[in-house]
Amino acid sequence: MPDINECQICGASAPPVPGLCDGVAGYRLIRDPWSAAPSFLDGNLHFSCLEESDRNSAFFDEFTHMLQAGHEEIDSLDGSPPPLTRMGLAMTPIFSGTECSVFQSGVSDRWMVVKQTGPWFRLKHEDLLAIGRGEVPRSPAEVVRYRLPFDLSDEINEYGLRELLGALGVADRYAPEKQLGDIEYEYIDYYPPKRLLEYVVRAPLALPQEAHSFLVDYAQTYTPVSFEDEENA
Repeated sequence: MPDINECQICGASAPPVPGLCDGVAGYRLIRDPWSAAPSFLDGNLHFSCLEESDRNSAFFDEFTHMLQAGHEEIDSLDGSPPPLTRMGLAMTPIFSGTECSVFQSGVSDRWMVVKQTGPWFRLKHEDLLAIGRGEVPRSPAEVVRYRLPFDLSDEINEYGLRELLGALGVADRYAPEKQLGDIEYEYIDYYPPKRLLEYVVRAPLALPQEAHSFLVDYAQTYTPVSFEDEENA
């Protein structure tokens, strides 16, 4: 079984950092373009690997189909019954350009920007407001739990993001040193018996310019979804 903590394209360590590395959950039932045998994608992806892959268009088609789907039946990997039920996100496309597409949730103030080369960006209402002001949105400060491939010793609590990625040998899969320096990283905890690292990152989300331009105008007329709307959806 592939390790979900590794990049499913290159096989190297892939700690999540919004805008640079993210994961696809197996229950989304997205067919894996990189697997030698029929399988569903389950694990993390370096966005640099995704953009460089000759199979990123197949991923884009699968990923954006899942975004727009509701609960739907799809064939199992070997075609045998019963069919599987995919839990899509039921989003609606609101913009399609040469670089990317933008999708909006019908029940909450959430959006997804997906580049034609595969990488994606999750946005909330506060991000849309920031974009409307001409600012670059930043990912929320959420705790990430990541299982390291090997123990990095007690000094891990002194690492910044650059040191962590360097120790794992994957700094070149993420971003230039200056761009990494713009990411807020905070060490939270490390549990050596399971090599489980907890950290928080807040990263600037470098959206394609065409998406940013569209969302600047879109933000001026957007009406937030109310709790009543969500309850009745």
